Amino acid sequence: MTPLYVPTHIGTEDGAGSWLFEDDSHITWEWANVGANSMILCGPGLTAATAGQTYNLNDGAEIRLLAYDLGLAPVRRLAQRTPQQAGDTDLGFRVDPRFVDLAWALKGTGLIDYRNIRGRFMEVWVPRSDAVVLTFTFEDRVRALNLHLDGEFNFGDRSETVELVSGVFKASDPRLYDPTAKSIRFDLAGTGAGAGWGIPWVIPWAMGTDVINLSLNVLYAGGSRLAAAEYPRITIFGPITNPVIWNVTTNEDIDLTGLTLASPAEWVEIDLGGPDRRDSKTIRNQAGASMDHYLSLNSDLATFHLAPAGEKLFNGSWATGENVIRVTGTGVTSQTLVTLNYFDRYNGV
Repeated sequence: MTPLYVPTHIGTEDGAGSWLFEDDSHITWEWANVGANSMILCGPGLTAATAGQTYNLNDGAEIRLLAYDLGLAPVRRLAQRTPQQAGDTDLGFRVDPRFVDLAWALKGTGLIDYRNIRGRFMEVWVPRSDAVVLTFTFEDRVRALNLHLDGEFNFGDRSETVELVSGVFKASDPRLYDPTAKSIRFDLAGTGAGAGWGIPWVIPWAMGTDVINLSLNVLYAGGSRLAAAEYPRITIFGPITNPVIWNVTTNEDIDLTGLTLASPAEWVEIDLGGPDRRDSKTIRNQAGASMDHYLSLNSDLATFHLAPAGEKLFNGSWATGENVIRVTGTGVTSQTLVTLNYFDRYNGV
């Protein structure tokens, strides 16, 4: 894939210049002193976390972000057609991996400093199994994306200690996300309080001292219509028997009838974080053993999700971002706990 950003000229030795895009548009930039050792910051704050280290990729002094694109990821429509059919029949869509074009200017105070900055920049993108977590900090929001360098860097037209570098980066999961994790708690007290969570409303139904039947209203991604579906991680701590998790809004449930957890030391984690395929979801206990055999045949393990505003629901209505999550079970005590952890995810910025 051809990088978005191709340099034709780097300008003068003091760092002023103009960059030319493939569509013949220009960006003009200039390094300018703000303090003794700093430069004007261009664009959002940008950090990269990889291999246990965090790097600043837009400090304005040594590394300046010049171009980025966080619009909608590419969408592929699915269709079928019969013999002699005019046109085709639309079957919905799938979102493809996101390819992000990024470009920076690197600037050193001397040749040795320049090479050290260039080396530090390339450290971020050394091929590894784990993705680089790139976090963009805007004035009013933070968005992160997990990606890898796809192809090669385009280092161009160096002038003394200033150089442009650009590349294409692949995010296999195209959704951006707010890196602040959200957590919801269900317990016999029915508080629903959770770190990082907004303002829920609670509907507890008293059915006996050892029975939990509790619903919480989760306003996912603040009701944003730019949000993308999220597949949470659910953990059930005993004591509890026959736990069922039901998203009333989407009419999806995870039914573990037959499962008994005798104490808080026994727990089950339902990890839905992968794509909406059955083989990417797991149900494991505290020892790491699979608990899939407790899953009822009519459960929605592959598709259970938090619905964003604008999603069409099973009953033909449109989601508002509010998801009513209900937890039921018997044999519970004040120690019983169910948590639902997730991130607010978005289709673009």
